Order: sequence, then structure tokens, then C-alpha cells
Amino acid sequence: MSVRSDREPLVNEEEHEDELLPRLLDAAQSSSDIEAPALPAGNRGGSSSKWFILEPAVFLIFVGRSLIGAVLQNQILYQTCVTIMHFNETQCEPLLGVDRGSQETKKLETEVQGYSADITMAISLLESIMPAFVSLFIGPWSDKFGRRPILLTVFTGYVVGGAILIAISEVTMFRNISPWWFLLASVPSVLSGGTCALITGIYCYISDVANEQKRALRMVLNEASLCAGMMIGNVASGYIYAATNSVTLFGIAAGLMFLALLYVYFLVPESLPAEDIQQGSRVREFFRFGLVKDLVRTTLLPRANFDRAFIWLTMAALTITIFNMEGENTVNIMFLREQFDWTIKDISQFNAARIVIQLIGSVAGMILLRRVLKVSIISVAMLSLAACVLESTVRATARYSWEMYLGMTLGMMRGVLGPMCRAILSHVAPAADVGKIFALTTSMEMVSPLAAAPLYTSVYKATVAFYPGAFNFMSVGLFFLCYILMAIIFGIQKSLNNSSVYKTIGS
Repeated sequence: MSVRSDREPLVNEEEHEDELLPRLLDAAQSSSDIEAPALPAGNRGGSSSKWFILEPAVFLIFVGRSLIGAVLQNQILYQTCVTIMHFNETQCEPLLGVDRGSQETKKLETEVQGYSADITMAISLLESIMPAFVSLFIGPWSDKFGRRPILLTVFTGYVVGGAILIAISEVTMFRNISPWWFLLASVPSVLSGGTCALITGIYCYISDVANEQKRALRMVLNEASLCAGMMIGNVASGYIYAATNSVTLFGIAAGLMFLALLYVYFLVPESLPAEDIQQGSRVREFFRFGLVKDLVRTTLLPRANFDRAFIWLTMAALTITIFNMEGENTVNIMFLREQFDWTIKDISQFNAARIVIQLIGSVAGMILLRRVLKVSIISVAMLSLAACVLESTVRATARYSWEMYLGMTLGMMRGVLGPMCRAILSHVAPAADVGKIFALTTSMEMVSPLAAAPLYTSVYKATVAFYPGAFNFMSVGLFFLCYILMAIIFGIQKSLNNSSVYKTIGS
């Protein structure tokens, strides 16, 4: 066992002679700053044969999920128009998003969106409640029984959900049905943990197989795979949908997710040593509430100086950021259709361009700011939040399509916010507590749509008739609040510049 030594400065200052002294922590975590035993050589990420072992599966699953997104919302719009609002099929057909509608269609869509927004909100809530609950158990459980069961279960849930979506869409080819049936497609992934379990499992796996020197790079590669999958899925979605139909598109998406499942099953080995995996009832152990009590106790534990404040301020900033993003996602497609009369292809191209710009901006920004200019982690986080404020402001006031692309460019560094906040957590928390703190953070992030979806939906429905982009002003205010939280952390660290406790991470 070795003393943890992979801390980087949060705020870069001149080096001190005693920076190598061990960090002082309270007695309650006397062994918390000690690294876990090294994995056997076969399980480590240093070998070239395992360098990309999980990334192809991540890429495939996010291509499949991104193919579905906008098309599903348009299917909900159409079925709402026909079965709930009782308009005829000819009037409702432009709502499928293949062609641009007339001014009469836009008026019709404004009326239909008032009801369909409730359905998309329900889907958002369904995909948040259960995963948020599961996230409190999944990290500790996987420490005992392995990472592979989590990954296989989540991937299976996505495949089953895709199959249900195909079946529902096949039915709509012959008869119109209530749009509420589309909620069934979310049930399998929700019960298997959804995105929360997927992200937790991926990062736990990377932490197991990658050594300290290569762990950060492996996480960057994972983010790149995720973003590339979303980009390709968003670009291809409009073209595939225009050339075929919803059943074919959902079939392709389900097929890609099934390939990802096969990849994990046959090519991704368990990352934990066999001797560390416990035997016994895995189901009973999963729902042991003692795991939750220990997780909460860890985050409330008194810590030296302002460490606990740093943890909660950072978790709050991450949660509010996800709150904004989830709220915007609930109404964003409807906003783009209403304000700019965009088709599925237009929306897909915009989303793909946004991902590419953010990926380039994040990588280039990290290289320039961190490597060349030596800007601190907190400062990079604050710059990212400033970019978020600028982008949301432009979106709120946009009247022309090109302004949306301008806002996207101004917000090109928003992608580094999450990694920077998690880097702060990894620095101020002992190594043994990082997993629990990340688990609670993920749970808080997943719960945020419970309030975000109804709030953004209500604001959008109340303003769509005269100001469809009004909801973006909420994002401006909340992103600025996150900026203030990061500024508080920055100020505290500056004020403790001479504290020996903070010399190891910067002041």
C-alpha cells in the first residue's frame, strides 16, 4: 500500500519546500488517504491490449441512444395530435418532422406541444427517480460483486427498451395509439439503473483497470467515445429517418445497442480480482440500507479546514448544472421547432455541431489553459461556467438560426465543467471516500430532473405563445449561481494560502 500521490494543484502557485509533506486530515479517516491494493497485472490498464477495451461499447450505446432522441419526440407529437387532440392525419403529418410545415402547422404544433410536453416530462421523471435511488447502492455493491454485472444489466435494459420501442412503432404503422404508450420503452433501462448505473459502472471499471498515470487519459478517451457516439447518432438520425421510417431507425438503434451488449459480454472481463469478489445473495446485498447510511455519513463527516464545504459547494454546482441541462433538454426540441421551424435534420445537425464544438473547445481549452498557461482547476471551472452564462444569454435572445450557432461557439468550453468539478472532489476527499462522494453526487444529479422537468415545462407552456425562449433566462441565473459557488471556493483557497493543509493541493 502506498500513500496517495496523484494530487494536482487546484490553484497554481510557486512551489514550497514542504509541499511533499502528507496532508493533515482528521482522525475519523486515518486510513482514508491510502491507496487500495494494486490490481494484478492482468487487470491493469497499462497493457496495450486493454487500452480501448470499454470505449467501443460506450460509443455504440450512445450512437443508438442519440438516434432515438429527436425522432421519439416527434412520434409523441404526432400521436398526441391524432389521438389526444383529434386532428386528422393530414393536418398532423408535418409534426413528424420530415418536412417543414406551413404557418397553420406551426399554430397547430403550438397547441399540441402543450400536451406532449407533459409526456416528455413524464419520461424524464421516470428515467430519473429509479436511477437516482439505484445510484446510492450501485457503487458499494459493485465493490463487492464486480463491475461486469452492472454493465451487462444496464446494456441489456437498453436493448430490451429498444425492442419495445420497435414494437410500439410497428403498431403505429397500422393504427394510431395513445402517445403515453411510449413510456413503456423507458421501463427496462430505468429498472436496470439507466444512465446513472452506466456512468457509475464505466468510471468504476476505468478506475480498476487503469493505473494512476493513465487513469485520467482513459477517462478522456471514454468522454471522447461518448461524445463521438452522440455526434454520429445526432447527424445520422435525420438522414435515416428521412430515407426510411421510425421502425427502421429504432431497429438500427436497437441493433447497435445489442452489438454493444455482445461486446461487453465477450470482450470485457471482470476488472476486480476473483479473490476480491464476494459470494452470497447479490440481490439481498444490493438493497442493504447500511450502504446508504455509510455513504451519507461519509459526506457529512467533519474534515480539516474547509474540505467539507468544498465538497458540498462542488456537489451543489454539479447538481445545478445538470438541473439546467435536463430542464433544457425537456423543452429544447419543441423550442427549436417553434422558434426557428427546424426539421429533425436541422435539429440533428445542430446537436452534432454543438457536440463537435464542445469537444474541440474542451480539448483545446484544456491544453492551452492547463498545459500552456498553467491555469488552475478552479479557474478553468469558472471560465467554463462563464461560457455557459454567455451561451444561455444568446439562446434566450435569439431570433435567427445563426444566433444559436453563435451561442454554441461562445459556450464551447462548457464540456470541461464536469471533469473539473470532479477533479476538485478527488483532491479534497480522501481516496477511500471518493467513490462514495461520487455516488451521492450522481444521485443528486439524477434527482434534479424531478424538479427541472416540471419547472422548465411549466415556464415553456406559459410563454410559448409569445416568447418560446424565455426558459433560457432561468439557465442564465442558475449558471451564474454556480459561478458564485466556484468563486467562493477560489476565495477560500486564496485566503488559506499559508495553511500547511492546502500546500499539497495549492492555495
